[in-house]
Amino acid sequence: MFAFTIIVASFLVLTVRARDVWVQVGHNTTDNTSAVFQPQRVTAELGDTVFFNFSLGNHTATQSTFSAPCVPAHDSDSTINGFNSMFRDAGNETAVTILSVPMLAQNVNQTMWFFDYNTCGQGGVGVINDNESSTATLAGFARNAIRLNGTDDATSTSSSASHTTTSAHPTTTDSSAANAADRALKLGSISALPLILLGLMI
Repeated sequence: MFAFTIIVASFLVLTVRARDVWVQVGHNTTDNTSAVFQPQRVTAELGDTVFFNFSLGNHTATQSTFSAPCVPAHDSDSTINGFNSMFRDAGNETAVTILSVPMLAQNVNQTMWFFDYNTCGQGGVGVINDNESSTATLAGFARNAIRLNGTDDATSTSSSASHTTTSAHPTTTDSSAANAADRALKLGSISALPLILLGLMI
């Protein structure tokens, strides 16, 4: 009986403390696309629910990661099963819809970055529960979104740069031998063999 009382009391505490946190979606303008989420930054506690209220235009609320701000979270990190409203065409408050994101034990302590497909490249992003002492800030997230212009080119650029760096610095011996062999093939003559041997000796 005592244990049951404790459980009921805990439930009542959570119920009383739980609150609704609202983010309006779509009140951006051509001059201020970053205002698609109002507010852009919200804090929510365990038991709270963040509601995205789509009331103007055609937008999304899609969870992402800090390093890939305009890419759905699951596409850049398969361990994240992020929220995604898909496109919600609310018109001019003629088709208002809501996406709810409950704060559960498994996500309440995580920073949840999100974006709008239509305005991400212009700074249409936001965050739930960011760490104010972290270097990953909302301003930095918005800069990433604008810099990457709403694409995931960062991943391919990083991969390409890594590959280039690896191939651009072969050992001196390998480089000399490869150059000599290449010259030998171009000359197409047995007289080019000394060049190969010379390359291997250098």
